[in-house]
Amino acid sequence: MKPDASALDESQPVSLRVQAAVYGVGLFVTSIFHIGSVVIPLFVYTMNPSPFLFGLTFSAAHILPFLFSIHAGALMDRFGARRVMFACTLASAILPLLYPMAPGVWALIVLQMFLGLAESMGWIGAQTMIGQYMHGKTVYAGRLSFVIRIGQLAGPPLAGLAWDFTGAWGAFVLMSVWCLGGFVCAVLLPPLSSAARGGAPTNSHLQSGRLRALLPRWSDYSTAFSLLGAPSVVLIVILGAMMHVGNAVQGSFYVAWLKDMGIAGTAIGLLSPAGAVGAAVFSLLTAPLTRYVGGFWIALFSLWAGVIFICVTPLLGTYLALQVAMFMRSGMNGLAQPLVITLVLRGAGRANQGKAIGLRGTANRTASILAPLAMGAVAEAVGLEASFYVVGGIVSLAMVAIGVYLLRRPDVARSGED
Repeated sequence: MKPDASALDESQPVSLRVQAAVYGVGLFVTSIFHIGSVVIPLFVYTMNPSPFLFGLTFSAAHILPFLFSIHAGALMDRFGARRVMFACTLASAILPLLYPMAPGVWALIVLQMFLGLAESMGWIGAQTMIGQYMHGKTVYAGRLSFVIRIGQLAGPPLAGLAWDFTGAWGAFVLMSVWCLGGFVCAVLLPPLSSAARGGAPTNSHLQSGRLRALLPRWSDYSTAFSLLGAPSVVLIVILGAMMHVGNAVQGSFYVAWLKDMGIAGTAIGLLSPAGAVGAAVFSLLTAPLTRYVGGFWIALFSLWAGVIFICVTPLLGTYLALQVAMFMRSGMNGLAQPLVITLVLRGAGRANQGKAIGLRGTANRTASILAPLAMGAVAEAVGLEASFYVVGGIVSLAMVAIGVYLLRRPDVARSGED
């Protein structure tokens, strides 16, 4: 009989099979954002919507994750992340095929809502697996952050090429086929016992009330929000949301600005490899760097820099400058990402790891909803260029406030140290 993944002792290294499957799930589910950040804005652009509707299209992808991220995390705790991955990875492969058939912007908004939920659940699952299969260790989170950059490296250029040479259908079919890889990797994962999920219900118990087990519960939400009683959890949730402000800008108005500059779809797609290389390199530096610098300080300064590098886009007049800025922006995000994952997992018990990641997802989606809407409103009032600077200024004020708090609370700052 093969050993259950939960039988692994935390002092022992995780098997290569489990590592490869977890990293593979993360690779394919995160590629939805990176491929979609090229294909979907280009497709929406062809419909010539107003700046507000353009922004609303991308905010819509975060509405259902905002409402159900904690529930998704609770399902990971209840059933194990592997089982939940089966459903959300299949959905993420089917939904892109419906985009070319959308009759208008409002149909796209509905599709964005459901694709956003599937993508969010996939990423919540990949992060939860770091806790369920890999003991919540920063070194494994760093490797996950490294591997997912393969999708960022290969996906957008392929999507740009597919768009230029085969049109919308070819690009969305590519997105669908790529997403099937996440399902294959989930199948390869060994099942987890209830003990590995913190004493979650057994299979027989779940089968006796499976429908009730699938429905949202107020107790799950109250448990998740109770985690905010720890200052360290509150801070890392806020810091993680700042990363998604930059992601929201990159996945919406950033592409529109590049298109207005006359940059073709293939060239837009080729910006992502620079970012993928930067994120991959910097993510492997996280664990060694935490030996010398506190985790909260690393996350604070790297995430701040990551947002600034995207918000200075209108000041960059050459394609080379755009490449350098993308390398540094993604590099800073790559440096912070393993810490954002592991610091949240540390603040939750084994039974609440999924809920903690779901709580972080709720904050992330709040930022992702508000950023495009705010930029759309500012763009209509004072122009697209000013909207980049406004977002950068707001994020800077928030980061300064967090830095002052950490200086006044050294005990909280030390809680992020390995």
